[in-house]
Amino acid sequence: MEPAIADMVEFYLPVLVTAGDFARGIQPRISGPPAKPGRNPWVQAITDADQSVQTFIEVATLARFPAAGFYGEEQEQSRNSRYFPADAPTVVWLDPINGTFLYQSQRPGWDIILSITHRGRLLAAISYMPVRERFYLAVRGRGAFTGDRHARRLADLAPLATADGSRVCLTYQAPAALTRLRRQWEAFDIVDDYDPERGFDNLNDLFTGRLAAYASESADLLDWGAMAFIVTEAGGTASGLDGRPFDGFLNFHAGSTDMLVAATPGLHAALLTTLRG
Repeated sequence: MEPAIADMVEFYLPVLVTAGDFARGIQPRISGPPAKPGRNPWVQAITDADQSVQTFIEVATLARFPAAGFYGEEQEQSRNSRYFPADAPTVVWLDPINGTFLYQSQRPGWDIILSITHRGRLLAAISYMPVRERFYLAVRGRGAFTGDRHARRLADLAPLATADGSRVCLTYQAPAALTRLRRQWEAFDIVDDYDPERGFDNLNDLFTGRLAAYASESADLLDWGAMAFIVTEAGGTASGLDGRPFDGFLNFHAGSTDMLVAATPGLHAALLTTLRG
């Protein structure tokens, strides 16, 4: 691992805590535009926190790593994107509020996801959950880690591993896969079947033993792909829905792809068997 990547990860740990404190502080006062009938409320949701968190992390990045590129989910609204080099080999990627629908609904399961690539190759991904005050992250070549809000160095974090034992599989925009999975698994769509009583609000439950896997025909690399990287570094497995090798870690970009991500290789193999009928 390049020492510069470790330095970048450690720089962003307190930055994400501060951003999370801000977003958590204003969450009770947040409201957003009403959902449009027939539209995905998870995709529609956007709040002041999304834009403010992105602006804060953009400014922090420009001050500390002016040679890095930057792409945030709220890129179209950004007033800072013009100041980042367009062809930088190292790029910081940000989902400022992953799970804005949950955030807007006063649920706790949202997080801030930041990733770092070099020439398209994903080197690090960080998920910080402000309500839980918990980091879940991975660095290529070093493995996966977890720690609380006081962590400032990789040495302050504990090893992170996925957990076995669940039969729950979340899906997103994957109706055909959901139909097949329901034959043998407790599977439901995170949007169409959303029920706050279930409490499956975040993919980090692959590390708690409550969630076995997630699957999608069209999931953004910015959040679902970054989480897949953390899961695989923690002992899990990722592939396309057809079982082909997952290439999102070597060609990380602002786009979507199909994926099947499971907590363990054994669960992944069993899920593929079900999907293949």
